[in-house]
Amino acid sequence: MPTGFRSRKYLQRLIASLIVFVVLVLCVFAFTLYWNMKDGTMRQQQEANRKVLAQIKYNVGYMDEILRNLMMSLYFDHEATSLLHSQQFSYGDVAIKLARLDKLADSSTYLHSITVYNANTDTYLSTNRSFQDNLAGQIESFEAQLAERSELPNMKPIPIHPPSAADKVEFFSYMMQGASVGGSSRSSRLILNVKPEWVFNNLAVMNDLAYDRSQSLLLMEIDGTLYTNDNEKASSLTEEAVARIREAEGEFETFIVGGGQGKTLVTVMPLGVYPWKVVSVQSYDYAFKEVYRTRSMLMVITAAFLLLSGIVAWLLSNRLYRPLDRMLGRLKGWNGPEAAMQKDEWTYLYDTYASMMEKATSAERSQARNRRIIRQFQVRSLLEGSSGLSREQFSQLLQEQKLPLGADGPYLLGLCKLDQDNGRFPQAGSKEKAMYRFALGNIAEEWLSKRCSPVWLETDKGSGEFVFLGTLTGKFDSEAFAEELRQLQRYLLTSYQLTVAFAYPEPFDDYRLISGAYNRAKELMKYRMLLGVTAILSEETVRESERDEDILQATDREKRMIEHLRAGSGEALGEDFRAFFQYASGLTFGQFMNAVLHMTVAVVKTIGEMNENRIRPLNMDTRHFYQEVLERETAADMEALFQQLAAQIEDPNVRGDGERTDILCRTMKDMIAENYADPDFGLPAIAQLLKMSSAYIGRQFKQGTGQPVTEYLNDVRLERALELLESEEMTVNEVMEGCGYRSQSHFFKQFKLKFGTSPKNYRLARAMKQ
Repeated sequence: MPTGFRSRKYLQRLIASLIVFVVLVLCVFAFTLYWNMKDGTMRQQQEANRKVLAQIKYNVGYMDEILRNLMMSLYFDHEATSLLHSQQFSYGDVAIKLARLDKLADSSTYLHSITVYNANTDTYLSTNRSFQDNLAGQIESFEAQLAERSELPNMKPIPIHPPSAADKVEFFSYMMQGASVGGSSRSSRLILNVKPEWVFNNLAVMNDLAYDRSQSLLLMEIDGTLYTNDNEKASSLTEEAVARIREAEGEFETFIVGGGQGKTLVTVMPLGVYPWKVVSVQSYDYAFKEVYRTRSMLMVITAAFLLLSGIVAWLLSNRLYRPLDRMLGRLKGWNGPEAAMQKDEWTYLYDTYASMMEKATSAERSQARNRRIIRQFQVRSLLEGSSGLSREQFSQLLQEQKLPLGADGPYLLGLCKLDQDNGRFPQAGSKEKAMYRFALGNIAEEWLSKRCSPVWLETDKGSGEFVFLGTLTGKFDSEAFAEELRQLQRYLLTSYQLTVAFAYPEPFDDYRLISGAYNRAKELMKYRMLLGVTAILSEETVRESERDEDILQATDREKRMIEHLRAGSGEALGEDFRAFFQYASGLTFGQFMNAVLHMTVAVVKTIGEMNENRIRPLNMDTRHFYQEVLERETAADMEALFQQLAAQIEDPNVRGDGERTDILCRTMKDMIAENYADPDFGLPAIAQLLKMSSAYIGRQFKQGTGQPVTEYLNDVRLERALELLESEEMTVNEVMEGCGYRSQSHFFKQFKLKFGTSPKNYRLARAMKQ
């Protein structure tokens, strides 16, 4: 056998399983066979005992019938009648009549004697001269034994013991009584005394015929006395056995008494005609000796067969194990670290297979990611350099990357820009943000499939800007397409609270124009700053909203701003800012950015000059202000920033930025304390109420408090949850909903992160402390 897996646990289990199976089958078979044999032997023994006892019962019944007939014939015989009822006797006449009765008794093998009791003369006349003459006090003993009985039955055997041997039966007396004499309880009786041998000889004969010499047949009379076939009282039975025999009332009963080597099988049958019971007593071990012999033989056969089955199981298991052993031998590292050897073979194979599958899956995922990266790289290359591709190269690119584009167009290209400072997106974690971007791509692809089967790609990971490119099917209608994009925007806002803008140039037929279309789409997306974060930007939309004017008009407006700034007129300066942005929003994007940056430089320079002559200079970080202006995504956000500057200039004693931030933070905290129970309440809702940019107030809040709005709102909700949990009137779900949480798992996670335990455990611990 080849050297295999060192632990050999599976082989051991295989052998053990086969052996256990064989042992189980053999034991069940042997036990069933033994039990059936024992049960069959018991039934056979019971049937044999039934036949023996039934034969005794028949013999006794037959003899009883003979005695009854004889009793009836004698009782009504005129000679016996004269002896029973005469007032006086003639000794000669009595002698003659007794001689006749004596002759009758001698002629019967079962009659012991015939006795007549005359109640008139209180005299016993008997063919037994010893009894009649009362030589040994037989009459007194006879009358004493009759007196012990509550009643004397007619024609029922009464055992009579000799005066000198109370443990034996001298004879059984059958009586037939007449009427009472002279109002007394005495009455004349005809008594047939039957030899006990007629009963006990039946028992002896049956005992001699029995193959089981341990079996004894006994007779129990009405008072519970047991007699053997030797006409002696039985003394070998225990009190338990005697009590069980007395209690037996059925036609035929068998039971076992005693235990161990002294176990006895007892069978009881009433004789029927007499209130006696015939009892069979035999050794249990002797009765079942053949069963025990068979049991020993079964044990020897079972042991031999088990040994043989063990050898067969070993050979069969090794044969079945051989393919597995070869497989283990082919595996590299099968005899590796000792810790691995503690496993069985199949566990090791499973772990090896799982490891290989994990590696294969990881490699497949890596390949998929690489293919996706290469595909994105090829698409980006196509977006940047489509004009340099030949038709063959373009067709090969489509085929290799399996891009759903037609080689002959027409093509539709566009950009989608996700507003990452609005809705749920800013408050989501990194995984949730990735999920939102994934959902946006799937939904947008499905929506755009009405017009084309697009390639959807995020231009830079995490940028929130996506490009879609597809081959149009059917005639393109710009207004209908714009309406479809607006429906998509409403769906995303309603379902996910995501705000997006779309920009797309006119469709084109030549694949070499893809790069130009992509650059034009980026130019169109810049107008999102002027037209809003939900704008649908097409060539026509931008053309209608922009005008190409002389930048000198913006310069004139800047001069008025500088004058109002130097004069400290904040209200007039605010109006100047409002008018400037209203005018600049209608310029082209390049002119708009040029005008805003030029105005920013002029304002910052003027404030710097004013601070040199002010006792209390304006608190303004020039570089930070530039950065804030450039970070604003819309013209409205930029205007809000300049309006805050105008409010600060309104009064020389106006509070500085720190005080404004503190006021803003206190206001936001008040709003959070008032609205924390609303699950939809967050930074966007606060920004909408304050009519400020969500990015700006979020930045100011973090600057003033040291923590983001989302984190502070979560802390307020959790502190309130702690208070509500101390109330026994609310369930945990009610507490969760009352604190502004929708998801129970999110609530439990946040609660445990802050307090180190779950809400249920917190309530339980508090209750136990109380």
